Amino acid sequence: MYAIKQIDPTDWQSVSTLAQFYADLATNPYCTNDKGFSHIRTKSHAIKHAYIQPNHPEIIKWLVFDIDDPQALFAYHDKGLPRPQIIIKNPENGHAHYAYKLTTPVGKWRKSSQKAMRYLASVQKALRLALEADKSYGGNLVKNPCHTSHEVYLTRAKPSYTLAELAENLDLELYQAQEPANDEGYGRNYSVFQHVRPYGYALASAPYSEIVRQLQPIAEQYNQRFDVPLFPNELKHIVRSIARYCVRMDFTASHKALSERQSHRSKMRWGDNTDKQKQARIWASEGVKIGVIAERLSISPRTLTRWGIQKKPK
Repeated sequence: MYAIKQIDPTDWQSVSTLAQFYADLATNPYCTNDKGFSHIRTKSHAIKHAYIQPNHPEIIKWLVFDIDDPQALFAYHDKGLPRPQIIIKNPENGHAHYAYKLTTPVGKWRKSSQKAMRYLASVQKALRLALEADKSYGGNLVKNPCHTSHEVYLTRAKPSYTLAELAENLDLELYQAQEPANDEGYGRNYSVFQHVRPYGYALASAPYSEIVRQLQPIAEQYNQRFDVPLFPNELKHIVRSIARYCVRMDFTASHKALSERQSHRSKMRWGDNTDKQKQARIWASEGVKIGVIAERLSISPRTLTRWGIQKKPK
């Protein structure tokens, strides 16, 4: 009825789906037997651990979801959703990780078109909502389907899905209607990248280490606007990717023109709020409440958060 087959993970090399999962791993993925701490190992060593990093930091080949439900094994069937290629179940409580293989990997940051990254974020968010999966799960580590700590199931799904195939029965408008501060999953990554990269372009003549040093606090501050912030290692990869791009590129007049166009578009959307931002920071430093500042400037408290102006901790 469910087309689910349990397999023995000790024989993963002879199972094509699991062999593909192994082939798709980064050369040196994160891994651990204790979720409180992870370390980097060669993938031949990492595959022996109970938890493993399923994707390269800059390339998404698998969409993974964490379903905290005793009946997680049947969630895709009960909700009429595409079958995941792999289900990795906790034998003690029934909770499971779903892994969907992408036909065409999506590069993150500089290795992908912005349109592809936005589409990936939309599909991932909509599928998470449909599965009722954990929104705080970042996908950095997945239950290793090649390890005996877990029960491993195949669903007779097709070998892989395009994003369009996954989106067929999903409501992508649920994602698009969300406010940016509530971005989840890859939406957060995309938003941070878009916010931070213009600062990197302005530092293109600086050494790599200096670009990283200056961009890191900008990324960390922006990350606080999300209801569920990105993990530090995710921010690190975004910042380093931008820095690598900046030191390798020759930022000629065309790049400067692009930066100017982006600045103009931002001002057209949000207005030139430079003076308001300066005044808001002055009032915030004087201890004026966020709600009062917003009222004085005729803006929303969320706009202040977007500017990096937040309530001071007591």
